[in-house]
Amino acid sequence: MRTRRTVQVARVARIAVLVAATALLAGCVRMPTSGPVVESEGTGSSEDAPGISFDPRPPQAGQATADIVEGFFEAMKATPVSVSVARQFLSREAAEAWVPEEQIITYGELGDPTAGTSVRVRLTDVNSYDARGAWQRTRGGADLSLGLVKEDGEWRIDEVPDALIVPDTWFDDWYERASLYYFDPTTEIMVPEPVFVPRGDPFASSLVRGLLTRTPADMQDVARSYFPPGTTAGLSVPITSGIAEVSLSGDPDAVDELTAQRMLAQLVWTLRQEPRIGAVTLSIGGRTIVGPSGSPQVSLQFGGSYDPNGVPATTDLFALDRGRVVKGQIGELAPTLGPLGQEDGGYDLRSIGANLSGGRVAGVTSTGTDLVVAPTEAPTGEVAPVISDALDLAAPHWDFRDRIWVLDRNNGRARVLQVVDGVAAEMTVPGLSGRRLTELIASRDGSRLVAVVRTGRSDRVVSVRVRQDAGGAVVGFTAPQRLAESTEVTARIRDIAWRSPTTVSVLRDIITEGLSQVRTVAVDGAPGEILTDGTTSLRGRIRTLASTPVDLLEAYAVAGRDVFALTRPERSVPDLPPGLTALTYVG
Repeated sequence: MRTRRTVQVARVARIAVLVAATALLAGCVRMPTSGPVVESEGTGSSEDAPGISFDPRPPQAGQATADIVEGFFEAMKATPVSVSVARQFLSREAAEAWVPEEQIITYGELGDPTAGTSVRVRLTDVNSYDARGAWQRTRGGADLSLGLVKEDGEWRIDEVPDALIVPDTWFDDWYERASLYYFDPTTEIMVPEPVFVPRGDPFASSLVRGLLTRTPADMQDVARSYFPPGTTAGLSVPITSGIAEVSLSGDPDAVDELTAQRMLAQLVWTLRQEPRIGAVTLSIGGRTIVGPSGSPQVSLQFGGSYDPNGVPATTDLFALDRGRVVKGQIGELAPTLGPLGQEDGGYDLRSIGANLSGGRVAGVTSTGTDLVVAPTEAPTGEVAPVISDALDLAAPHWDFRDRIWVLDRNNGRARVLQVVDGVAAEMTVPGLSGRRLTELIASRDGSRLVAVVRTGRSDRVVSVRVRQDAGGAVVGFTAPQRLAESTEVTARIRDIAWRSPTTVSVLRDIITEGLSQVRTVAVDGAPGEILTDGTTSLRGRIRTLASTPVDLLEAYAVAGRDVFALTRPERSVPDLPPGLTALTYVG
């Protein structure tokens, strides 16, 4: 998977904060003796990394202010990623103070710089990323101001934002998607946060620096880090014989054993995205942290119980067969043993959702007004009604805490309901409650809700973060974030489903062509489509998706009895038996 943009930006003067200038100065292009090393699983691969290095020209004697500005922006496009030449275009004071790692700004097109000592440059299609590499926002355009002074008889930039400012095409080539792993507020599960990091050798080092960067205020009560504030990493993370050696500054006596083990878990989950790494060592202020086995080398299996996909979680599919709950693999679905799997159960269900272990199932009755919950393995188990006053319930979804999230469409005035320990409560979710929603899904780690909002002739997908206290009780939500859209914005969205813990597949009709389109987008709202294996267009009217965030499991598109494999479209998938509906994975 791959897409656009990253960060490293912000800086030393009081300047308009955003975007930059372009110019094509003569530089040196050379073939490297060894290409950039690939990086992370679930994002771009090393084969995607460009094979040409670019050494930009430093400042030339007698250049005018506009030429210096153009040269500065050209120098920031050095590959592999480097700002050493760009720093030469700055005054001595500005060069010492400039911190391009604070933010990244990307642009679609760069305007011509104005003349004079206060140069303005217009940028279009601007995206900004914070110091971790997390996407922040998109703007249609922005003006950047740069102040220049004469130094030793030559013009140099003296006022510049702390940012790496580059074209989006360059960014797409040299940065890739990855995730930083934090704990949820209960410290029971990992919460992945999407970021962009440089390809090649800096990949692991950038991930560690991102993990040590202070999390933004909007992540309060959403995720937490166990790295003490002020902890910093060395210049790089060397990888020797498959072992990543992470050395951090800080007071070793301030880190107790439990905190150290949680820091290790965050590191292991984050660095396992680098395929060259097979184990991790961690030291703080010279103190070596050992794993549970007593060895300083911690394997990538450490912390597996914090899997954001939930542990344990079954890979079975669930469905309804003429109203009975069935489960198993595609083509081999059999009735469950619980009361909702019995032929004479007496419950007329239209949609279902199973908890992560597959031991319990929630079902919406055919009227859409009631939600019942029952075990799947105990024939004499109780069928408990938990909601009975709804108008039009969508399919229910479970998170790892066995909480049920379900949407009541409520005649265009949506209600978001949560069921905890058999008790339902309405949640007030900004941007969702009271709107016209058609679908709602919850992430397995319990940190995100994603919904389809219908407005006029088009639909859009939005996400919100779930705020929780240390006991796991929901205390609020963040503002909604609109996710990236396709160009066919007038097409209706039929379904949404998780494709990974940080990506969602969106099913749309392409009306003019008689096709259905499945696009995968980042859950943080970052621009660009996520490239996935398999197909994205299917002939006919596909109605639902059966997909899971678990890697290597097949994603299915369903049209009546016809089932299509999305990941491996060449695979032959048997038709669903007559009467079988509501195909879904757990969660």
